[in-house]
Amino acid sequence: MRVSADGYLDISNNRRIRTPGYYDHGLEPVPEGEAIAFLLSHAFRGHRRIVRPLSLQQRKRLRLALWADSVSERMTLVDRVWRAITEQVTAMPDANGPQLLQVIRFGDWAYPLYADGEVTRVIPLGGMPLAEVSSELVFELDVERKTA
Repeated sequence: MRVSADGYLDISNNRRIRTPGYYDHGLEPVPEGEAIAFLLSHAFRGHRRIVRPLSLQQRKRLRLALWADSVSERMTLVDRVWRAITEQVTAMPDANGPQLLQVIRFGDWAYPLYADGEVTRVIPLGGMPLAEVSSELVFELDVERKTA
């Protein structure tokens, strides 16, 4: 298939039809540790728990989010990655303060995910050393891909 300079598509090859849109040929993915830290530096609406590690394509999307010109574009990319690796948690009972959902472990760092009002966020911001966290709720995002 060929895309001409004026934007028209040559679909004479009907095995693969490709439309204009998001393609990341030649785009280097963000290193995994940096991608996790960048993703978890945001607060997300709703209560969700991480159930999958980041894929190569998702790390490439995070690279585009780092380079985004507008906040709207950045948050759209980050939100797509967040929804792809998480699942919704059932409604939390009303409490006076944040409730721990899970602890994300990557290398020597731990990122405690809390349901804080209407959003899910890491408290404290930026994570904490793993030695300070108990291991009962830890979800491992190691390079070896150990998953809970």
